[in-house]
Amino acid sequence: MENYFFIKSGYKIQKILIDEIIYIESMGDYVRFFLEDKKIVALLSMSKILELLPEKKFVQIHRSYIINFERINFIQNNIISIGQYQLPISKSRKKELMKIINVRLL
Repeated sequence: MENYFFIKSGYKIQKILIDEIIYIESMGDYVRFFLEDKKIVALLSMSKILELLPEKKFVQIHRSYIINFERINFIQNNIISIGQYQLPISKSRKKELMKIINVRLL
């Protein structure tokens, strides 16, 4: 799998480096990529994004959020701290997330 992909954002075609993605937020028919140094909005669905991303590195924690697993700071109750952001974890997605976490839990 490539370590990047291209998306159309407005009138530009933008290259997205997968390692720079902190998280992705759904905004109706659009998604917003939160990257290390910028945010990019594109007309894409969450399901299409999930097809482009490596399964072992990204997980959907809520119908509105996909996170880069490597960027997690901590999880407390139903909140995940990732980078400088705090995001909700839906009850239906928490089991899947904890299953992944428990494999790496010491």
